[in-house]
Amino acid sequence: MSETIKVHLGCGTHYLPGWINCDVVPDMRADKYFDLETFPWPFPDNSVDEIFMDQVLEHLSDTMKVMAEIYRILKPGGIARIIVPYAKTDGAFQDPTHKRFFTEKTMDYFSDDYAYNFYSHYRFKILRAELTGRSDTLLKHIRNAIPFRKILNWFFWNLFDCVEYDIQKPGAEPAKPGLKT
Repeated sequence: MSETIKVHLGCGTHYLPGWINCDVVPDMRADKYFDLETFPWPFPDNSVDEIFMDQVLEHLSDTMKVMAEIYRILKPGGIARIIVPYAKTDGAFQDPTHKRFFTEKTMDYFSDDYAYNFYSHYRFKILRAELTGRSDTLLKHIRNAIPFRKILNWFFWNLFDCVEYDIQKPGAEPAKPGLKT
């Protein structure tokens, strides 16, 4: 049985033991240093079981190329967990380094079941697309207790901070992912 390969792309200051932590900044603690906007990434085709990207994808210029590269390096049945700022939160727009914006429907463009999936030839199974809220301030903690937030979200901004996606490359069913964030 082969070793499970787990890759943490854009690790920044969040080094995950047991993962191959990757960043572009040499001052960060990482196992590999490379630019996520330079292709191909230094991993063989179909070699990675799990990918984790937290607050990274929105900083990259070409989402289509990044998703193609994720598809290339994931093994069949491999899973990518991608966390991005939600487009309907101030946090998505206030950071001047953000280049792209995401909703809970963005990854649908990479699935078989979506009518507008012709932008890409790479297909993933969407396992989860969930709006989440951070609780790093008292105001956010109180906001996260609001009932019916998913309904109110249609009318108000800033009810959620992030979108968390779990996507799977089609193929063999993998073991349960071991990611704990």
